[in-house]
Amino acid sequence: MLELYQVGLIAIAVLCALIALAARSWVKRANTQNIVLAMPQFSEFVDDGDSGSYVATTFAGRPLDRVSAHGLAYAGKARVLVGDKGVQISRTGEKSFLIGKASLLSVSRSSAVIDRAVEKDGLLSLRWKLGESEVETHLRFTSAQSRDFVATGASELLRSIK
Repeated sequence: MLELYQVGLIAIAVLCALIALAARSWVKRANTQNIVLAMPQFSEFVDDGDSGSYVATTFAGRPLDRVSAHGLAYAGKARVLVGDKGVQISRTGEKSFLIGKASLLSVSRSSAVIDRAVEKDGLLSLRWKLGESEVETHLRFTSAQSRDFVATGASELLRSIK
């Protein structure tokens, strides 16, 4: 018969094994994506633009399949600036990156992605080419005006290249 502390130790060991398997799986997935996916164009942090949150980058058409390569997996606060070169996303605590004007494919709105569900059309989704892969970057803004301003700017960028 097992003592209570032995049952507790077994439960802790099983939990640690599950956590180790999950971490190993995450690292393996990120390493595979690092090989397959092109490196995004990293840029300097710009404390300018509209304030919001970087929610996630997913594979286009697969909102539950997060891109974990090259540091794109981590959500956080961000500043978004639309300029002549493209859409600059400056993330707090992570590498900032630029969605080049020529890479931008579409601008849309959505309500849910991976682990975030918001009001109707509360997320701004930018579909773009990352090397040969199509991905979508999802952003949430602190105000509807900021979201609309960035959406309009990105849409104008799209019109200027077509």
